[in-house]
Amino acid sequence: MKIGVLGSGQLGQMMCLEALPLGYDFFCYSPDKESPCERVGALSTVASYESLTDLKEFLSHINVLSFEFENIPKSTLEFLESEAKRTLIFPPPKALMIAQDRYLEKSHFRKLGFRTAEFFHLTRESSNLEIKISFPWIIKTLRFGYDGKGQVKVQDLIQYKKFLETAFPSGNEEYLIEEVIPFQKEISIILTRFQNGEIVCYGAVENEHKNHILDLSIYPARIPTGLNLEAIQMASKLAESLGYIGTLGVEFFLKDNQLYLNEFAPRPHNTGHFTQDCQSFSQFHLHVSAITGNLPPTDVRPKPTLMKNILGNEYEESLRIVRTLLKDDRYQLHLYGKKDAKIGRKMGHLNFKGNLEEVNPLFHDL
Repeated sequence: MKIGVLGSGQLGQMMCLEALPLGYDFFCYSPDKESPCERVGALSTVASYESLTDLKEFLSHINVLSFEFENIPKSTLEFLESEAKRTLIFPPPKALMIAQDRYLEKSHFRKLGFRTAEFFHLTRESSNLEIKISFPWIIKTLRFGYDGKGQVKVQDLIQYKKFLETAFPSGNEEYLIEEVIPFQKEISIILTRFQNGEIVCYGAVENEHKNHILDLSIYPARIPTGLNLEAIQMASKLAESLGYIGTLGVEFFLKDNQLYLNEFAPRPHNTGHFTQDCQSFSQFHLHVSAITGNLPPTDVRPKPTLMKNILGNEYEESLRIVRTLLKDDRYQLHLYGKKDAKIGRKMGHLNFKGNLEEVNPLFHDL
């Protein structure tokens, strides 16, 4: 079977590393040359996401299409919906359309009965309406933001009016205003839904961020069992509502023992990278298995694991620390082969097989 993915970054790379040993051919499609995906043996098509001619040619060479990147133009996703009768496409393009539009995403959560932050769809036309959300707010671009990009914090009405002065240069800009949730913890659920409707889930992961970028994931999350089960049930209900096939990540805020659904990613997720070394199946293995029509595994017993992102900030110093830590066989390094180390750029991650209390203090210096 021939697997194709849209996108060619590190998530595609890690899918490819699981797919090739299983006997699948792996193809990637993106505008990027010398990508992480291509470096590990994926056959690459370098073309624009908007080029439907190139995309149709790409589809003619594969049996199933998936995604490692959700910020695909809406017109391309609509084209893929029409192609789904001829090519297997998992997850469904509609799931990406919802995930990439913050208003559609939050509205979908509310329709399912999930608790979320209060929100308001801001356009030029709605900017004169009264907004009944207490300050402070986070104002986010409606589409294509991640790792804190495309958002600003607004403390009061004066700052909001200042924001509006430059918010609509073309008149078509759209934003989502959200209340700021003073949460105690951030957690995520990584699950895989198979074509027979069965779901495999690892349970909750606890996550810590620095400068809006994921820094550390702790598995299992240090939360009560009841909240863990509730998060699993909510994420499963979301996957079923989307007709989802494959692996997805669902992010929650925890405040006063209540879960607030924040967002979901229709692909394997950074907070699931610990699964590569949790002594069970990785999220990428499960994704490949699901989209290729295999049945879910019967026994999934992940062990406690930590994941630390390695950024381009002081990259050489980070590698020096990593080389020291790798003398202990409980640490496992995963670098993505990116050429240039830039501030805030994810260059790789380091996993630790064990609990937080066992980790070398140097781990926290990465």
